[in-house]
Amino acid sequence: MVLESKAASHADTLVKKADTTNVLAGLDLKRVPGVDTLYKVAKKYLGRWAYLFLAIKIEESGNTGHYSWLSVNHYNLCGMRFPKARKTYAIGSTNTNYAIYRNWFECMLDFKIYMENHENKFKEKFKRAPKDDVEMINYMFNTFNHFAKWKKDMLILIKYVKKKYK
Repeated sequence: MVLESKAASHADTLVKKADTTNVLAGLDLKRVPGVDTLYKVAKKYLGRWAYLFLAIKIEESGNTGHYSWLSVNHYNLCGMRFPKARKTYAIGSTNTNYAIYRNWFECMLDFKIYMENHENKFKEKFKRAPKDDVEMINYMFNTFNHFAKWKKDMLILIKYVKKKYK
């Protein structure tokens, strides 16, 4: 069985995702930017899930200037595991199965694939789209992260992120 885990090269990523509003202009994809910049990029590329991405990023790898080892060394901003079956931008995994990315932007694009898959599973189960980020956090609990502290933190962080960036 062959798993689809190949992604476009870094150059292909930028070509396929034409940046008409220049949110990536001048950014170093090998240096994780602050959350304000991440939000601007996420808003363009993730749409509905930009707030959730930012909240998960803050929970998993810290806020501006306080990055985790995984995000600094492998650009894994959200604590994503290497997928078994879905398409991915990850280029490998750590010995603990965390995804490794070429840069932070490809991590963001991989999060988008992950969220599209989860949103589709939600729709299959409930016959409707999730109404908001809080409902998706509750749905993701135990699959994305099984610690009660994660869920509690995420419910606080999503409110903070929405208030700050609305």
